[in-house]
Amino acid sequence: MPSFEPVRAIQRGLSVLRAVSEHGPVTVSDIVALCAVPQPTAVRMLETLLSEGYIYRQPGKATYKVTGRALALSRGFDSRSRLLELAAPVVDQMHVKIGWPSNLAVFDRDAMVIVYSNRASLGLSVPGRMGARLPMLATGVGLVTLAYMPEGERQPALQQAKAGGAHWDAAPRLAAGLPDRLERIRRDGHAFADEEYLRTIYQSRIWAVAVPILDGNGQVQAALSSLVLRIAGERKRLLGMILPNLTAAALRISELMDRERL
Repeated sequence: MPSFEPVRAIQRGLSVLRAVSEHGPVTVSDIVALCAVPQPTAVRMLETLLSEGYIYRQPGKATYKVTGRALALSRGFDSRSRLLELAAPVVDQMHVKIGWPSNLAVFDRDAMVIVYSNRASLGLSVPGRMGARLPMLATGVGLVTLAYMPEGERQPALQQAKAGGAHWDAAPRLAAGLPDRLERIRRDGHAFADEEYLRTIYQSRIWAVAVPILDGNGQVQAALSSLVLRIAGERKRLLGMILPNLTAAALRISELMDRERL
């Protein structure tokens, strides 16, 4: 007789993923109760989903939440999936012009999620992968997204980010003077990643600049960033070449998205 164990394993895995998505952040004990599975099974399923990039463990906590990759499995992520299809070719064409890799990120409840990155294929050996969650207050993509959010959405987003577990979003230093910083970002049209964050995560090997991707109504849909090695030269000079291309790529993506809605 055929074994049904693989089917049961898939069913349990989907049940655990659904529980994390609908009730997250959750603990192992929560999964045991929600999915009616033994604790060893819950741990094994969570570890599998973690290794596959569908969930992540909150820093310093024993709780789990879903990543953007998990959201891509749901109908609610269809618009973002289409954004990725439209944006990826534009982002790669931009690389030909500027020679530096980029991240495309979207806001997901309490963090920015990388939905496309060409850094690995371009040989830039720095941390980061698709599905990775980035803090709001320390990254260019997070700051530029906050800057262009409606006020009624910005405050709940900041509260969720602060409660989400990333210490960067709870840092008083980064929260201080935030309204003025966001106003300056709206005026300039771009944002830079925090220097202390870059020093901690990338050992100050890079700097990063981000611009918003807006729809026809001026609503922020995503953020596009470029990552540049510091040893490449003076930032002001490189920015003069990179920023116009980055802005043009964001505008092109916006135009493609708006065309889809017609």
